[in-house]
Amino acid sequence: MIGCCISGGGAKIGFAVGVLEVMEKRGIRPDLAYGVSSGSLCTAALCYGDIGFLKERLLEIRKRSDVLDKRLFRLFLALIFGGRTDGLYGMDIMRGKLEALPLEDPAIKGVVGYVDLRSGEIRYPSSEELSKPEFLDCVQASCSIPFFMVSQRTAGEVRVDGGVRDILPLKKLIRDPLGVEEIHVIGLSPLGENPASKPIGRDVLSVVRRSVELLTDEIYENDLKTARDVNRMLDLGVDLEGKRKIILYEYFPDEPVCGDSLDFRREVIEAGIEKGRAVAERVLENYTPPAD
Repeated sequence: MIGCCISGGGAKIGFAVGVLEVMEKRGIRPDLAYGVSSGSLCTAALCYGDIGFLKERLLEIRKRSDVLDKRLFRLFLALIFGGRTDGLYGMDIMRGKLEALPLEDPAIKGVVGYVDLRSGEIRYPSSEELSKPEFLDCVQASCSIPFFMVSQRTAGEVRVDGGVRDILPLKKLIRDPLGVEEIHVIGLSPLGENPASKPIGRDVLSVVRRSVELLTDEIYENDLKTARDVNRMLDLGVDLEGKRKIILYEYFPDEPVCGDSLDFRREVIEAGIEKGRAVAERVLENYTPPAD
């Protein structure tokens, strides 16, 4: 069985779409997908449609307001007088695009991650446990970057982006009861990027974005290192109770996909798709499908 793990990254989602297109072309069809933040959008597409559907919706976007509704003035009023918005952007437009996914029942098992701010816990709801609208609620929550997007308040929870706790849910996927033997890991940011090489603007959004990038890189490295170390030890004949060998395929961009994770212009998405395709073609050059 095949699993797919897709990280968050906002407008860098084009990279994941490019990778998934090449996987599909080569006949690699996941039985299980885990996604966080923008990776949860890919997970929803794999569950209730296909990557072609997601690509079409993304390429319809011409500007940020085509996917996110700006609430800056409403946020300003809420800060001064009190109110009901806690983010710069609303997500009603994006949710409408999600609801257009064609299938009513999931084609595969999908799992997405969001954080409940009340408890601080991360939740991993599955498409097998929820109705389509309930699962799409969780996908929307998984994309709700704190401060940038409004939180989702439902079922007694204040839900925000799962990337606050787990930007790459690889460990969780490995422990999933389906027990996949092959995992395709799609990260939307380069590994090991040198912080000193990146200029930081003086505005608060630049500082927040860069802080998130550093946290992302740390989590990428830790999760991948854990999986690689387990494989190496098993290859050496070490008995690790409850552990199994995982075939890992890793797709990470060689350079930043885009400068702004909220820049959803068509040309940015298209450039990300091309980068994803190029990386996937290289990684899968000698791919051998798992034995039945």
